[in-house]
Amino acid sequence: MTMRKLVTALFVIAMAGIVIAQTITIEPSDDMYSDPDHDGAHPADELWVANYDPTGNHQRIMIKFDLEDYMGQEIDSAMLNLNRFFGCPSGDPTHTNFYNITVSWDESSWPENTHISHGTTVWANYVFNADGWHQIDITSLVQEWLDGTMQNYGFVIEAIPGNKFSKFYSKEAASSVRPYLELFGATGINEYCNANVPVNVSLQICPNPFNSSCRIEVPMETTTKIYDLNGKCVGVFDKTPCVWTPDESISSGIYLIKATVGDKLITKRAVLIR
Repeated sequence: MTMRKLVTALFVIAMAGIVIAQTITIEPSDDMYSDPDHDGAHPADELWVANYDPTGNHQRIMIKFDLEDYMGQEIDSAMLNLNRFFGCPSGDPTHTNFYNITVSWDESSWPENTHISHGTTVWANYVFNADGWHQIDITSLVQEWLDGTMQNYGFVIEAIPGNKFSKFYSKEAASSVRPYLELFGATGINEYCNANVPVNVSLQICPNPFNSSCRIEVPMETTTKIYDLNGKCVGVFDKTPCVWTPDESISSGIYLIKATVGDKLITKRAVLIR
């Protein structure tokens, strides 16, 4: 091994033991609002929330983010960013609660006039009192999803009774005003094993570190996915054991090997040294 390769190898191995925090930005996979009081199609690029009996406005916002690439990770925080473009002309703020949705849905098939079912835990509450960007801390809820202890069907934003309109841009709006979620400290580098996975199930990578290929084995039928540290999937295997031979476009570094066992997830890091 040349001195240059030796230095590279030592650096990559050292980095494998360090948590490399990132800030990851994710746009919604689905977003819409439900309105049981009014017929007609809703504006696709808007999200409305209100709970005001005198005018018959009881809109609720539904948002879902695809977090599959980050399952098993422990984050520092998760911040939802929403851009409000309209509030009640009287200037009244909109007090809201955030609940986890408990049924599967998508914006293309969910009926606009039907409120969706949700849990009873208030994961966040927030007062929208001005137009422009708002940032809401939903760390606890997102971590539940990433831990696999709660199914990710997204969340609903519900105004407290007596509260008037706030309107926001949806994911169909211009890119500069769309909602987005920020994950701070997402890495996935630390080995993660769900406590509910049977104790005799382990993910084996050999050799590790490796130069050209490695054998990945889980003693159960499973799907194995390989990700880089940016969350990009660089390999998928439907059977175990499998052999990963990265092509030349895959550079030296740390990769996350994730195996789904039933409805649980185990993750282990692999170190590729060219």
